[in-house]
Amino acid sequence: MAEVLAGFTVWAWRMKRKLKKAKATSEETAKNPEELGISVDALEKLEKWGLVKRTKDGRYYIQCKDKKHC
Repeated sequence: MAEVLAGFTVWAWRMKRKLKKAKATSEETAKNPEELGISVDALEKLEKWGLVKRTKDGRYYIQCKDKKHC
């Protein structure tokens, strides 16, 4: 079970890193799934877990609160 959790953690970290590299760190700079190279299913799962946010027009971004870790 620990291996599965570790795998999900690494996967989520890699997906968040893709959003950061694409500079999708606010609602204004949000990107669509094609621009990010991430499937919609994966982004929906990350949204469900509270790791990314979705705009009304279907773009995704990672919420950056302190501007230090973005």
